[in-house]
Amino acid sequence: MSEAEIETDNDIVDSKRYISERGPFEINPAKEWKGPYPVGTFSGKKAVSESWDISKLVKDGNEEEVCEKLGEMLELAASGSSENGLMRQDEGFGNGFRATHVWFGPNFHLFRHSHPAGDCTYLIMAGELTMGKRTLKAGSTVFVPNQMPYKFIAGPDGVEVVEFRSGGKIPDKPGMRIEENSLEAIQKIIDDYKANQHLWKAPPTFSDTGHVKPHLDS
Repeated sequence: MSEAEIETDNDIVDSKRYISERGPFEINPAKEWKGPYPVGTFSGKKAVSESWDISKLVKDGNEEEVCEKLGEMLELAASGSSENGLMRQDEGFGNGFRATHVWFGPNFHLFRHSHPAGDCTYLIMAGELTMGKRTLKAGSTVFVPNQMPYKFIAGPDGVEVVEFRSGGKIPDKPGMRIEENSLEAIQKIIDDYKANQHLWKAPPTFSDTGHVKPHLDS
């Protein structure tokens, strides 16, 4: 065993003396890449009805219609995006730390939404996204305060981000709140998904966006 290996082992042993309020030292090896859901294999309506706050769109008893429309949108969204948990302490809530890798396909329109789950920082790992009038490339970061509504559009090759979040979960609130203003806006997003679906070819593993050029192959 080399001197460097001995020093590394000693560091790991020594780390047992240091326990954060979020937990002890830990190493999380890379997990297997989980790609998007093929259309028809994910129940968007079920996810919406169980874990979304849809109050902004509900009026005059149209809750079933809202769930149907959002479910259609979410099922399509699940075929053009992929979420991979990298680490979670206490499920990332309470005071725990959470890191999640997310891929969005080319020209993916992330609908306007918010999370009552703590402040969040996005690190763009590959590809690019447009938020407002700014296009952000790999190495850029975005800080989103707890419950702030936001949206963005992935670039022509898609985008990969790592989401860092720690604590801040508001008790008894759903994890997702839709912030779009009308069902007409939701329909436009659905139409946009259908128009770009042929480009949604997931990279084979982490940080390969940018090496895959689906818009050049179409």
